Amino acid sequence: MKRAVLVILFLIFSATLFAQQSKKLTVEDIFRSGKFYGKRLNSPCWLPDSNAFAFLKEDKRAKTVSIFKHNVSGGDENKWIDGAALLNPETKEVLHFSDYRILPSGKKILFKTDARRVWRRYDDGRFFVYDISEKKLMAVYDGERLVRHVKISPDENKAGYVLNGNIYYKNLKTGKTVAVTSDGNGTIINGMSDWVYEEEFGKGDRWNWSPDGKYIAFHRFDQAPIKTFSWTEFDKTDIVVKTVPYPKAGDPNSIVTIGVYNVEIGETEWMDIGAETDRYIPRIRWTKKPGTLLIERMNRLQNKLELLTADVDNGNTEIAFVERDSAWVSITDDIFFLKDGHRFIRTSESSGYNHIYIYDMDIPAKAQITNGAWEVTDVYGINENSGKIYFQANKGRMEERQLFSINMNGSHLQKLSSKAGTHSADFAPDFSVYLETFSNIKTPPQTALVQNNGKIIRTLIENKMENLKKYKLAYPEFTSFTTSDSVEIKAMITKPADFDPDKKYPVLIYGYSGPASQLVCNSWGRSTDKLWYTLLTQKGYIIFTLDQRGTGGRGKAFKNLAYGDIGKYMLIDHIEGVKYLRSLPYVDGDRIGIWGWSGGGYLTLMAMTKGSDYFKAGIAVAPVSDFRLYDNVWTERYMGLPSENKAGYDSTSVLSYTDQYKNGLLVIHGSSDDNVHLQNTMQFVEKLQTAGKPFEMMIYTGKNHSMLGKGSVYFHLYSLMTDFILRKL
Repeated sequence: MKRAVLVILFLIFSATLFAQQSKKLTVEDIFRSGKFYGKRLNSPCWLPDSNAFAFLKEDKRAKTVSIFKHNVSGGDENKWIDGAALLNPETKEVLHFSDYRILPSGKKILFKTDARRVWRRYDDGRFFVYDISEKKLMAVYDGERLVRHVKISPDENKAGYVLNGNIYYKNLKTGKTVAVTSDGNGTIINGMSDWVYEEEFGKGDRWNWSPDGKYIAFHRFDQAPIKTFSWTEFDKTDIVVKTVPYPKAGDPNSIVTIGVYNVEIGETEWMDIGAETDRYIPRIRWTKKPGTLLIERMNRLQNKLELLTADVDNGNTEIAFVERDSAWVSITDDIFFLKDGHRFIRTSESSGYNHIYIYDMDIPAKAQITNGAWEVTDVYGINENSGKIYFQANKGRMEERQLFSINMNGSHLQKLSSKAGTHSADFAPDFSVYLETFSNIKTPPQTALVQNNGKIIRTLIENKMENLKKYKLAYPEFTSFTTSDSVEIKAMITKPADFDPDKKYPVLIYGYSGPASQLVCNSWGRSTDKLWYTLLTQKGYIIFTLDQRGTGGRGKAFKNLAYGDIGKYMLIDHIEGVKYLRSLPYVDGDRIGIWGWSGGGYLTLMAMTKGSDYFKAGIAVAPVSDFRLYDNVWTERYMGLPSENKAGYDSTSVLSYTDQYKNGLLVIHGSSDDNVHLQNTMQFVEKLQTAGKPFEMMIYTGKNHSMLGKGSVYFHLYSLMTDFILRKL
C-alpha cells in the first residue's frame, strides 16, 4: 500500500514538474506580471577613498530609499545615509530622490528629485547638496522651476546649473546666485544642447567647471537658422501644438560658439573656433594644463575632426591634431588627460580598427598603444601610478566584450575576464578593484567585486531569476553564412526548445542594422526581448538576426561600406540571409518575415517593397521612409549632403519602391515621436493608399520614439505584433 502511494505521489510530482518545465509564456506574463524583473545593484557609486562603494536600497514599507555602504575588505554592508532622515528644507517632507552623486571630498552628496524627462533623458529636476557631517540639505535653486545639468565646483562651495537657456551658479556659503550668461531666450541657449546635438552627439550637458574652479566653459547655441518641426498633442480639450527646432538633411544648423567665463572677474572670453559656422563642435574638454581647453571641431561632412587647444584667457587657439576618414570620423568620449598637463590618451579608428593612442600636445605627436584586427569598445581609465590602462574590447571573438589592461607603452596586454560573453567594469577611483557586470546569451546579468588583476573577490548579484525556471527558454545559436560575392556574415538563430529537425518552421528576422551597430552579441540583452522571442518559438517560429556589411565590430573599412547608401547592403545582405535560411532543411522558405524598430523599421519597409519577393510579412515600428526627412547630423554622417548625393538619397528612399509592395505589412508609430517623425509613416502609407494596396497601421497617441508617454502601451503593442505574426506569417 505504501509503495502504491509513493508511486502515485511520484507520478503526480513528475507530471507537475513536466507541466512547469513546459509552461507557455503569454504577452501578459512578459509585459504585465513583473515576475521576470531581475535583481541589480541599484545605482552603485564609489567612495573617493576606494575602500567602499555606495548603493541604494528601498524600504518598501516606509516608502523611503537609503544609501548603503559595501566595504571592499570584509564585504559588510551598513546603512550610511538614512533616507527617512533626509527632509526637504522647504517642505519638511522626506526627500524622495531619484539620483545621487558623491562629491570628490566624500563629505557632500548631490541629490536629485522631481526628475522630468527632456527628450531621451531625465535632465530636469530639483537638486540639493547634503553636508554629511552637519546632516544639512541646501537647495541648489530656490525657485519653483526645475533646473538641469547641475555641477558642483571643485572646491565644493558653488553649484552651477542651467535654467531657461542660461547658466547660473550659487555660492553655497553665502546663498548668493550669479548669472554666467543672460541672453538665453529660447532661440539662444547656453550650457545645453539643441535637439540634434543632444540626439546625435549624445550629450545634452554643455558646460563645465575648470579643474581649478576658476573658469566655466560652455557651448552657446543660436538656433535662429534652424527650421522647426511641429506635431499635435491630443491629451487636452484644446489642441496643443508642440514645436522644436529640427534640422533635416541639408538644412542649416545652430550657430555654435564657445565661451569661457572667468569666475573671479565675471567676464566671458570667446574662443577663436574659426570664421566658418557651417560645422560642428561636438565636445569641449578641460585639460590638466591650467587655462587650456581642448575643443573638437568637425566639418559639415563629418569626415575631418580637428582637436584645437585654446588659451582661455585670450581665446587664441591652435590646431593640435587632425583626423580624417574617407567616410566619417567617429566622436569618442574615451579620452583621459594625464597629470603632466600635456599628454592624454584617446581612442581612434585611424589604423582601421578602434584603438588606444597616447597624444602629446606639446610636440605634437601621437603613438599607438593597442593594435590588431580587433576593436577597443570602451576605456575605463588609466592608473598613472602603475602606468596601466583598463579597457573593454572584442579581441578574441567579435561578438564578445572582454576586459583588459595594458601598459602605457603598449606592453603587457592582459586579459582580466575569463567567461565567454559580455563584461563591463566600473573601477574604483584608485583602480585597485572594480564592479564587473557579466552576461551571455544563457546567463542573466551578474555583478561581482573584482581585483584589478581579474580575480573575483565576491559575487554581489547572482540573478538566478527563479521564475524563468518554470519556462523552457529558447536561446540563440551563433552562426554565419557566406554571401554570393564571398563575404562572411555573422548571424544568430533561435530555434524552439523542442526543435524538430524534420519539421518546417517559419522564420521571423529581427533587424536594426544601422551603420556601426551590432546585434550579433554574446549577451543576455533585454529580458523582455528574450522572453517574447521564446513565446514566438513556442508558437512554432524560428528567430533570426544578422549583422550586414556596414555594421560595427569588424573595423572601419567594413563599417564604411554603409557610406553613401545605407540601404544598399542592409537589404542585399538580408536577402542573402533569406537565401541562406531557404537552404536549411527545417525552414519553410515561403514563410519568412521581418520586423524592426527605428532603423529596423526602415529596413522592414525596404524589405517589404524593394525586397518583396523574399519576405511574406513585416512589422515596421517608428520607421524612416526617406532620409531627407531625418535629422542632418545622423543622416549626413552616413549619406553626405542631399545636394551632393541625390542618387544615394533616391536609392535609399523607401518612397522610391512602394510600387513593388505586395501585402503583409503592419506599420506602427507614436504620434509624438520627436526623433523619427510620424511624417515618415504618413508619406509612405499615402502612396500605398493611392495605389490601392492593403496594409495595417497602428498609431499610439502621445507616444515618443520609444513608445513612452502617459501610460504604458507595451502590452498592447506586443499583443498587436504577436497577433499579426500569427495571422500573416
